[in-house]
Amino acid sequence: MRRRVLAVAFAATALLAPAVPVSADDDHPATYIPSPESRSQNLKLLAELPRAGSITGYRNSDLAFWGRLAYAGNYEGFRIIDISAPEAPVVVADVACRGSQHDVSVWDGLLFLSVDAPLTGPQCGSTPVTAPSVGFEGIRIFDVSNPSNPSYVGGVPTDCGSHTHTLVPDVANGRVLLYVSSYPASALGTTPFGTACSRLNSDGSQGHSKISVVSVPLAAPATASVIAQPAVPLKDFRAMPGFRGCHDITVFLELRRAAAACLSESQLWDISDPVNPVVLARIHNPNVDIWHSAAFTWDGRGVVFGDEAGGGSEPRCRSTDPSTTGAAWFYDVASLDNLDATTVEPPRGHFKIPRVQGNNANCTTHNFNFVPVQGRYILVSSNYAGGTSVADFTNPSTPAEIAHLDPHGANTWSTYWYNGFLYANDTGRGVDVMLLADAARSGARKFAYMNPQTQEGLIR
Repeated sequence: MRRRVLAVAFAATALLAPAVPVSADDDHPATYIPSPESRSQNLKLLAELPRAGSITGYRNSDLAFWGRLAYAGNYEGFRIIDISAPEAPVVVADVACRGSQHDVSVWDGLLFLSVDAPLTGPQCGSTPVTAPSVGFEGIRIFDVSNPSNPSYVGGVPTDCGSHTHTLVPDVANGRVLLYVSSYPASALGTTPFGTACSRLNSDGSQGHSKISVVSVPLAAPATASVIAQPAVPLKDFRAMPGFRGCHDITVFLELRRAAAACLSESQLWDISDPVNPVVLARIHNPNVDIWHSAAFTWDGRGVVFGDEAGGGSEPRCRSTDPSTTGAAWFYDVASLDNLDATTVEPPRGHFKIPRVQGNNANCTTHNFNFVPVQGRYILVSSNYAGGTSVADFTNPSTPAEIAHLDPHGANTWSTYWYNGFLYANDTGRGVDVMLLADAARSGARKFAYMNPQTQEGLIR
């Protein structure tokens, strides 16, 4: 029988910390109210790096790793952190460069940031542009070969901006590719996510059924450009005409597959030709509100899609919410081939944190990855006000939480496993480093680098 770890509650009542306001160009509009603290005995908080500066609404976002450095994006720039000693991380650089939401990836001295709210230009120091004016949105590129002194290289505008991006290395051709996900596009003037980016499809209809592929020549990154805009068949989100787009994409290079979370549906792609992905399956699940993120198991046999129910700004972990709301859903990869948009392929199982977060605390599954171990499926995930959770999906039909940490004021955007530790980028707290003291981590593989949405190295 699998050992279950009992939670130790730090506080039985809601914290009295003040609500945290968000910045004017935030795409997750809300006020965040901390929920009760709790943790399991086997997940220890080793270190905290509070958010920098005093900017009202400063928000941390995603993470990437290269060697002994972590790269932490935020809406006001990014931080480079030396994690050589995980219990005592050190900020090497704190770059001020406003942009929403600064999804981040790295490759051998280059750093890439997503910008999804119009600015006066791609350079740092640019200011927000109010609709209906047209401004820069897309990819920012930095040289971080000297981590203590990053420098701006250039920007690549992409259609409807870049909400997130996924790095696809193509070193044989001297470049990296970036799959740019952007949304929304609608005939409506405004959408649940703010003012719409309005574009036409090739047939003249309103919408945004595509991604942008950015090529970055490694020898000349300043010449990066959009080289393709592959079409992606999509349904309208919440039946709003033209409201469609992909939110996030995870690729597994050895599988030549991508798992795309595209708001109204998820998809499985063949990326044998990385510039021209081919849709293999369209995944429908009536329990999912917003398809948000994805991660493959390290043996390539399974894939988990996360539901950002409520858009990340509404409570979805109340006592009245079912376990299917805002959950992580597990599918067998082999069962997804040739699935059309109307067929419901039964998932193998789903998991949602079992702790009530209250009527005001935002809570849903957000960014995640699997611990790279053989023979087990251990999912590490962020859950906004629910903090960080570690769940055992080895038997997908009966997943179980084996560890969690919900610290004071948690509003955790991303939590990932990297080389023996868990790293969280919390929108208000900053970067937290955790140690999982559990047999579930036994034999976990280490990597020279990790962009969590770019999986390399099958483990079978």
